Amino acid sequence: MLLRQDRAITALLIVTDIAFYSSHNNTVSASDISSRTKLPKRSIEPILQLLSRASILESTRGPRGGYHLARPKRFLTIADIINAISVEEKDKYEDFTFPLYQQIIKPLWSSIDQKVMKDVSKITLQELVKKAEEKGMKRPRPSAINFII
Repeated sequence: MLLRQDRAITALLIVTDIAFYSSHNNTVSASDISSRTKLPKRSIEPILQLLSRASILESTRGPRGGYHLARPKRFLTIADIINAISVEEKDKYEDFTFPLYQQIIKPLWSSIDQKVMKDVSKITLQELVKKAEEKGMKRPRPSAINFII
């Protein structure tokens, strides 16, 4: 996980943005995420796709399309998000066959990863959204529901 820090932070930022700014009746577009995070849209789209394939996010197509969480915030952990985006990098260092890497570095890194993943599996997305609210960040107000009979 430590080797994948930039993607992990980007994915966590994207999912937290969606959790904070979406509501039951609306989605968050990639353009909105890009505007708020100052990340280029083309760099977040592959991460959005990975998160969708991992059932962290669901996407809606069309003019009012975008992304929303596939599960409630209280059931999504930071570990879920990291695992979703690191699927492509798990075997990145498998070609390293030299003894120093295999016998020293790889076990050390694996041990560090396990400790970090154990800690982040205890932190939910709901906790991050709550922290944002405690810091005074304002969420958009949900649209009023209109019933016409």
